[in-house]
Amino acid sequence: MLAIVCPPSVLAFTAGSAPMPGLCRRCGTPPAMQLDGPPAMQPPEGTMSARAARIALPVAAVGVTSVTAAGLFSTFAGSGAPAMDSGEEAEARNRLAVVDPRAEATMARYYPGALGSQTIDRLVADTLGRKGYSPGNTILATSTCSDEVNYKSKEMIDLMATRWGENFALGGLAGVPFVGKAGFGAYSHHTPDGGKMLILFAPHVGVGYDGVVGKIQRVSQAEVSTACGAAVGAFKALMAEKAELQAKGIVMGTPPESQINDYFSAQISFIKLKLRTKLEKVMSAPDAQTFVAYQMYTLTREALAESLFGALPGFFDFGGEVAVVGGIQVNRADGGDRFMPLMFQTLTKGGVTTDLYAETFGPPPDLTKALGGTIPQAELFDFRLAQK
Repeated sequence: MLAIVCPPSVLAFTAGSAPMPGLCRRCGTPPAMQLDGPPAMQPPEGTMSARAARIALPVAAVGVTSVTAAGLFSTFAGSGAPAMDSGEEAEARNRLAVVDPRAEATMARYYPGALGSQTIDRLVADTLGRKGYSPGNTILATSTCSDEVNYKSKEMIDLMATRWGENFALGGLAGVPFVGKAGFGAYSHHTPDGGKMLILFAPHVGVGYDGVVGKIQRVSQAEVSTACGAAVGAFKALMAEKAELQAKGIVMGTPPESQINDYFSAQISFIKLKLRTKLEKVMSAPDAQTFVAYQMYTLTREALAESLFGALPGFFDFGGEVAVVGGIQVNRADGGDRFMPLMFQTLTKGGVTTDLYAETFGPPPDLTKALGGTIPQAELFDFRLAQK
C-alpha cells in the first residue's frame, strides 16, 4: 500500500537545475511514490542527497537569470554594503536561485544589514589586514552556539577558521561564552608571541523557508525544528512561568543567582536567569523571536565583555590587541546563512578602543521596523568595548 511518509512541502535538489517542487527533501521521491515505512536510503538516479545538496555543494542552480535573482540579490549582498568580488557574487546568485521569497522578505524586514558568509569573512579580513592582522600572527576564537547548524561547510565559522587557522571555542548554548574568565585567559595565552587576537561572537536564529523566525528545516529531518533551541526554549519556559504566576496574581521577579544549583543544567539556567530581565517589551515587538534574538545578542555581549575584562591583566600577556566581531548568525535551510553584524571593534593592551564597523560594513541599518522601538538603536550599536 502506498502512503505519504514525508511532508510534500519540503524539496530535494537535482544537480544543475532549480529546486524540484513535490520531491521530498529527505528521500528525494514524490510523496505518491513513497512506500509505508522509512524513506529510501538512496535518492533516485540523478538526484543529489539532501546532505550533498545543502552542505557539500551548497547550491542547486547555476543558470539563474538576472531577472530571477534581481529582487533578492540586494538582501544577500546588503544594501549599501561594499561590493562583492566575482566569486562571492557568483555564489550569491547561485544560492538565491533556491531561496523562498517569504524567507527573503523576513530577512529584509528583521535583519536588514545581514550579509552572506563569504562577504563577512572577506570584509573582516580586509579591514584587519590593513591593521596588521594576519593568519601568522593572529589566533581566532568563536563564541557561537553548540548547534551543528552553525558549523556547515563554507559558512561563517568554517570560512573564518579556514582563513585564520586554529579556532578556540568559547561558546556554549546560544553562543554565550560559558568558558568564562578562565577560558578567556587560556585562549589569550595561546596567542602568537607579540601577535593579535580575533573573537567572533554570535547567538543564532533560524529563518524557515516560509519566513517564520526561530524555525529551520534541518538536514535529513522531515519536520522543522527550532533555532536557537536554547533561546526559544528559555523564552517559552519564561512566558509559561509568567502566565502561571499572573494567574495567581503574582508578578514574576528575578530569582537569586544562587538558584542555579543544577550543575548539569547550568547553561540553560543561566540563559533563563539573564533573559528574563530583558523580556519586558517582547509582546510589543513586531516579532517575538526576532526580539529574543537581538536580546540574546546583548546578553552574550555582556557576558563576553565581563569575561574578557575579568581576565585582565593577563589577557594581554602574549598579544597586544584583540578584535571583536559581534552579531547574529541567521541560519537558512536554503540559500546560505547570513550574518547580521552589530559590532566590530579593537581593544589594545593600553585600553584604546577603535570602532571599525562603519569602515567595514557601512552605516548601521535602521532597525525601527524590525524591532518597533522595543530595543533602542543605540543599545545595539553604541556599545563600546571598554572596561567599566
